[in-house]
Amino acid sequence: MKIYGMMFQRYAIINIKETKKGEDEMNIQSLKSFIAIAETKSMSRAAELLFVTQPALSQQIKQLETYFSVQLLERTNRGIKLTEAGKILYEHARQIVTLYQTLEKEMEDFRASITGSLTVGASSIVGGYAVPCSIFIFKEKYPESHITLKVGNRRQILEDLKNGTIDVAIVEGEKPDGNLFSSEIGNDEMVVIAPNRKPWDERNILSLDEFLKQPLIMREEGSGTRQMIEKYLSRLGIDKNQLNVVMELSSADSIKAAVEAGHGISIMPKLALKKELYNKTLVALKIENITLFQKIHIAYKHEKAQSNVAKAFIKFMHSPNRGFC
Repeated sequence: MKIYGMMFQRYAIINIKETKKGEDEMNIQSLKSFIAIAETKSMSRAAELLFVTQPALSQQIKQLETYFSVQLLERTNRGIKLTEAGKILYEHARQIVTLYQTLEKEMEDFRASITGSLTVGASSIVGGYAVPCSIFIFKEKYPESHITLKVGNRRQILEDLKNGTIDVAIVEGEKPDGNLFSSEIGNDEMVVIAPNRKPWDERNILSLDEFLKQPLIMREEGSGTRQMIEKYLSRLGIDKNQLNVVMELSSADSIKAAVEAGHGISIMPKLALKKELYNKTLVALKIENITLFQKIHIAYKHEKAQSNVAKAFIKFMHSPNRGFC
């Protein structure tokens, strides 16, 4: 009996751990279906109670019998009877279903316990094109939480964090310094953008000398993107005064519009270019022998990140499925 019991527990564990999302419930449902048949001693009555068809119910039992390689049910003149293996499954199935229902209830209670308000600050690119999606997914997981998003340039957001105006900051560029806890949560490739017409429409690369000669549209001072570009070029021995800057704009959308209109080229994270590259209004080019990546960091003060909602959000943003869109 002990060996059979271990076998049925193995069934539950394997199916819960190894199946894809959506299939776990089906496996638990198979056990629920088996319990209903065992207790009603009738396939038709169990199907009515479970609101399923008899063929669907029969298929679930067949899958269980195939998995265990044993017969679980016998049909008699008095209805359905459990075999010896069926009796063992019935006892363990009740325990497994009860544990599963307890787990679901406790997880639901945990999600409901993540309550309260959180103010998140994000620099322009990540705040305009990724963090809103992350917040939406977080809210789906923790519907009782209330998240406010403030978007600005990197300098403004980090200043707000230091002043306590916001609770958590998500910024592009260098690792934030000062009295802050921070860690990298992602990165994004930087590309040169140009209008999708001659002489750019059939190109995907340009030389560094060619880049330096082109009219360049840049973000304003204090932008994480601008900071990163200037630091990287400085490492290559290029002073920012060598750049042919013809315009400084304070938003990614205004820069993209200016580039589309033919006023110059720019450098921008790919994160902000999905729509334009899909619609082919802009082209993305690389500078020869140079690969640019912009890191994304989350930063906070220890005392501002002690609430349940803050801890849950910070952990969520570190997870692989944090939801950058």
